[in-house]
Formats: sequence, structure tokens, C-alpha cells
Amino acid sequence: MKSVLLGNGINIQFGGKAYSNDFIMKRIVFNARSNRYDPLFGGLISGKEIERIFRAFVDIANKTLNGDYDEVGNADDQEAIKDFKSRYIAPILKYYEIMLEDWFLLIRLFFITNADIKNQWQSVKQGFERMILDAIYNEGLLNSVYQSMNKKVKKFLKSFDYIFSLNYDRNIEALTGREVFHLHGDYSSLADSEDPRTIQGYIRHQAGEPTIVIEEFRHCFCNALLDYSGELKFKRASDIIKCTNEMNRWLELSRRNVDEFKKQIAALKEKDKNAYQYVITYIHNPTLRVGTDYHFEKLSNLEGELHIIGLSPNNDSHIFKCINESKLDKVCFYYYSKKDKNISINKPYKLLNVEDLWKSLDAERKKYNCSYPIPDDPMVDKFIEVFNALSFDPIPKEKIIDEVNSIPQFKVDQLCAMVRKELVEQKERGNPKNEVELIWGFNEISRIGLREGVLPSALFMLYTMNAKKYND
Repeated sequence: MKSVLLGNGINIQFGGKAYSNDFIMKRIVFNARSNRYDPLFGGLISGKEIERIFRAFVDIANKTLNGDYDEVGNADDQEAIKDFKSRYIAPILKYYEIMLEDWFLLIRLFFITNADIKNQWQSVKQGFERMILDAIYNEGLLNSVYQSMNKKVKKFLKSFDYIFSLNYDRNIEALTGREVFHLHGDYSSLADSEDPRTIQGYIRHQAGEPTIVIEEFRHCFCNALLDYSGELKFKRASDIIKCTNEMNRWLELSRRNVDEFKKQIAALKEKDKNAYQYVITYIHNPTLRVGTDYHFEKLSNLEGELHIIGLSPNNDSHIFKCINESKLDKVCFYYYSKKDKNISINKPYKLLNVEDLWKSLDAERKKYNCSYPIPDDPMVDKFIEVFNALSFDPIPKEKIIDEVNSIPQFKVDQLCAMVRKELVEQKERGNPKNEVELIWGFNEISRIGLREGVLPSALFMLYTMNAKKYND
């Protein structure tokens, strides 16, 4: 039997830089600047405040690296701090250098070291979760990544008996028509608290509690597992299994021995009214689920051969734990860079270069060196200063020019058409009345670049270079 486990690397391979950590984090900040997240926070925190928080947390990240939090928190926190320090070998300069789930560790460290706000940790974590989920979703563009996968990739993926994924999207289902086991949840499945098919969701629904789901952000209220350590993700999934077994025990007791059930349920009501409500709800509605099945048991019981593709082994110790507990005979780990080679697997395994895999499937990412005529002129430097100012995300000149030259003309035309459309829409709304509206307009153009995997400064430069074509 052959199985495959897919990570975010497959989305980067076929969806481009837009799905890299840098671009996901930048989208959060630029989305916040455009007040996209106002509905999520009910106006309690502004976009500017969100941006300030992200930029300020760079200092907390560096304090963590310097050992300022070495004695803080519980065993999970201590283990996560050690892991964090082992992966960041140089001082962090930009907020987008911090990996997605590491943000949850930094948030936790900040709150548990400030006693007056310590109790707000979980609610703030939930807010960060939703922004991260939204930025990954990329206004729905994520769902079209499979359209860049060719027939050879489709045939390759369909050759496996089981397909597991750490991604929240359903691109592989769309490509192959096969069932995919999402180990960390998926956008199409509501969180247990929101789903009336679960005990918690049913109780809330019956009580007439308003749904938390905001329709335009429905994807942010999914059952995704996000946390700063693999062990915490695994614990949540394991707790659901344990609770399911306990609910089944109560159900079996209620059918086998009514008197004993009445005795025990009365004692439970005295001890824990919430637990009592859960049990009674399940007894009367045995088709309800306790919660999401994250399929870790299925992974732990695998046999044969497992191929792992697109996985960077950070915050995923629970995945390797399941693999080590399995009956697998062989693991093929496709690495992207040398740092990905250090994997904690006790099964016989083989390291393979993922670039060789994509080459064999005719799925290599095309690289362009367009060498557009950009003069070595002081005026260009002045333009770049302006582009960096407009994008609010300063990038060195050399990086901007490299980015510009990496984009083929057909893609340039597509990008410029998007910018032109945005400018026309802004003009139709009327000229900006103040600096805030002017900045908002430039920010919207930057967001186009971030959605498409292009640095905002490079997009401004590309449009300026091609503006005559679009203004004729």
C-alpha cells in the first residue's frame, strides 16, 4: 500500500510565492491597512493598530531568541521556545520573517508575562487565527491552484491508495476526484462550535445563540488546527477521540443498565453541569459528533510506503510521532532545502530532492530573466524611493529590479490590467479627499501584488514602465 502526505510546499510550487510565509504575513498587514478585518473585530481594533502589533512583535521575537523568556510558561511553552531558538539563527528584522504558527507562541509569551491581560490570551489567539486563515485563503484564489497542475501530476497523485494533507484547501480533491484526509482541518468544514452536527454546535443552535460566522469570512470559522506546537494540535485531536469514547460509554450504559445510568448521570449533574448537558444531548441525539476527526489514528495505522511532499518540518512533531507509531515499511521524504533534511523518523527512510520529482512530472516552475531596459540612472533611484514609499514595504533596489525582470511580459500585461482597473474604480469613486484616502488607494494596488505573488514596489515599477500602453 502506498500513501502520500502533502504540505504547503505543493501550493507554493503550483501557486507561486503568493503562498509563501512572507506573502501570507504581508497580506495580513496590508489587508488590515485596508480595514478588511473590521467585521472580524467589530471595530474594537483598527487596521493601524493591527499593523502596529505585527511590527512591534519583532522585538518580542528577538527577546525570545536572546533568552528573555527562557523561564516563562509551562512545559509546552518551554519546549516551543527551545524549538523557536533552534530555527532562527540570526536576529529577526521584519515581521514577515516570523513563521505563521510561531506568532501564536509570541502572542502567548506576551500575554502570560503581563498579569493584567493574561486572561485575554485565548481570544487574541483566535483573532490571529482568523487573520492568518484569511491571508492563506487569499480571497479565494487559493482554490484555483489545482488549475496549474498538469495531467502527469494528477496521475501521480491518483496512484496513491491514501492521500493526506496538511493544507486547508481542497485543490487535490478538485484535481483527482479522490478523498483527501485533512490532518489539520479544511476551509469547507465549520469549526465544531459552529457546526450543528456536533454536540457543541447543536447545543448552541438549540439555545438560539447567534452564529459567530460572518458570511464573507466563513473560511475563517473553519475547523483548522493552528497552534504553536505539534503536541498541542495532537492533544486537541486526541481529546476529541477520548471524548467520543466517553460519550459512547454513556450511550451504551443508558441502553444496558438504566438504573445505573440514572445514578451516574445524577452524580455528573451535581459535579459538572456542562458535562451533564453534553451527555444528555448525545444520549437524545446519538448521530451527533463530538468533534472533527483529524485522521491521526488513520495516519498512525498506515502500512507500506509513505511519500511526504512539500512539508517543512516545523511545528509538526505530532506528524512524525504518528509516522513512528505506524507499521510503515518505508518513508520517502522529498526535501526542498538542506535544512528540511533533518527529520525525526525511526522508520527506514529515503531523502529525495523535490525538484527532481517536479522535473520528472514536467512540473518545474518556469523561471524568467527578461532583462527589461532599466537604465542605471539616478532618476531610477528616485522612482524606487517613491515606489517603496507608496508600497509601505521598503525593498532594496536590487531585489526590486530582480523581481521586475523575473516577470514575463504576458504576466506584466495581466498585472497592469488589474492595476488599471483598480485605478479606474478609484477615480469613479472620486478624488481622495485627504491623506488617509490617498494612502488607502495606494494600499489597494499593493494588495493586488500580494495576491498575485509580486512585491508591491515591483508592481508599482512595472506599471510605471508600462503606463503609456494603458493610458493611450
